[in-house]
Amino acid sequence: MFIEQDQDRFQELERLKVEYPDHKIFLKNGDANQNVKKLCTGVQWHKRQGDILGMRGVIFLDPFGMEVDWTTVEAIAATEALDCWYFFPLSGLYRNAPHDRTKLERGKEDKLDRLLGTADWRDRWYQHSIMPENMFETETEAVRRADVDAIEAYVSERLSSVFKGGVMPPVRLRHNNNAPMASLFFAVSNPSPKATALAKRIASYIVKPGSSSQTRSR
Repeated sequence: MFIEQDQDRFQELERLKVEYPDHKIFLKNGDANQNVKKLCTGVQWHKRQGDILGMRGVIFLDPFGMEVDWTTVEAIAATEALDCWYFFPLSGLYRNAPHDRTKLERGKEDKLDRLLGTADWRDRWYQHSIMPENMFETETEAVRRADVDAIEAYVSERLSSVFKGGVMPPVRLRHNNNAPMASLFFAVSNPSPKATALAKRIASYIVKPGSSSQTRSR
């Protein structure tokens, strides 16, 4: 199943479906946040299907910018049946969290809250200090102390808080100029140790956990 909101890209998917008539390909033109949550709640993932106990699947989130809501991530994790590859927009995250806290606009704050599902990044990422202007007045200044590594670790922590099977060390992808672009996370929703071990073993064949040498052009 492919979910795409952009009409031009959706037409490309339609051509892909025609190209592979023997494959079961389902297309949905619309907002991925809404459709993924419908998929998560509308399927009886743990219902026995014949000799198979429950259904399982894999979701790949490849958002345009920071468009994935945290509620979507929570819905995937809650299935305990869908594992998730998440192409997380690392560069967009630290671009929207400037070093100078006073330059952080309300719209950007709301976007980060929606992406991360919490507001505590303000305290975790920013160093607050008091600088006296004179003996009668003080001014509070906040400067971002979290670098890219710390922000990536924070995202991993957030994902681990909802995916009971754990989160593998991400693969960091870079622009051609070597600047960090995104982090590819793999998160397991099934809490079963056997299922978790199997999922991570399969994922390790696809990417090398912790690698930071990957490049990608978008």
